[in-house]
Amino acid sequence: MLEDHFCASLAALVARGQLKTENKSEMEQTNPFYDFSIIYNKDDKVMRALLNELVELGYKTIAIEQSFDHSKKEPGKRGSEMFPEPHKIEHLRKEFQGKLRILQRLTILYVDVNVSHAMSVSLNLRKFNLIAGQPKTDAALTHCCTTFNGDLVTFDPVAGSRLLVNRKAYQIAVRRGMFFEIKYAPAIADSNNRKDMIKIAQNYCTKGKSKNIIFSSGAVHEFQLRGPYDVANLAFIFGLSEDQGKNAVDRNCRQLFLKAESRRLGKTIMFVRGNGPIVFSDSSEAEDDHEMEDLQTELNETSENNQPNKRLKVH
Repeated sequence: MLEDHFCASLAALVARGQLKTENKSEMEQTNPFYDFSIIYNKDDKVMRALLNELVELGYKTIAIEQSFDHSKKEPGKRGSEMFPEPHKIEHLRKEFQGKLRILQRLTILYVDVNVSHAMSVSLNLRKFNLIAGQPKTDAALTHCCTTFNGDLVTFDPVAGSRLLVNRKAYQIAVRRGMFFEIKYAPAIADSNNRKDMIKIAQNYCTKGKSKNIIFSSGAVHEFQLRGPYDVANLAFIFGLSEDQGKNAVDRNCRQLFLKAESRRLGKTIMFVRGNGPIVFSDSSEAEDDHEMEDLQTELNETSENNQPNKRLKVH
């Protein structure tokens, strides 16, 4: 009980600014708005155009996405070399330092549960900030929601809406901290993709009340990007509430990032430093003061009578 009270008080102090945390990994340094699906392009001119447009639209944290099709893996390739290394984007990070926080994401396309073993022994996966699963079968979709050791469930807009999650798998995914992604750029490019995306979003609404949804662009060039407020307004089409639409480009993305960092870094240590006077109090503060005064009076009387102190029981 005392531990719960301390944790609640500590959280309140951090929220009020009386305490601040220091984290050497800078994992807390992300700002809204978020776009976790910017398709990687080898041409730096295309990437710079995308990143400049994101800055103009008001995005602060983005992820450059690359894909790996596990179903087309080479037969003799095993172990940590199964997955590719992240693309070299350090020059882009330096160029947009202070404007964009650029993360790296790997989307794994797969058809069977054998991907789990390959992920467990991979070293390259730890170099990515975000890991997304893109199932290609119903069995893979269920596995992605219930067992997949990643952060995000996404879908193939080209394959259409033939894969729809069921209620039980959706609830398990939410309890595990998984998030579901809806990409809007493919809907801009093709009307059939737009219908499929709306159908998938409505399925999320029906099966899981649209919990843990994030919006991403999946853009391949700057003309497919939209501002964060315009993207949030897509909630009315996808069956989400107004608050859910805002969270899909802000709060949910922040939670997804923190969950991904905890998976990638493992155990971490948080240092809390005082930034002002710290007073722990609750509704029973007045009663506690009276009790302490009574105890002090008893101690004084006992000392004056030269009697040994009795053991005090605090209930």
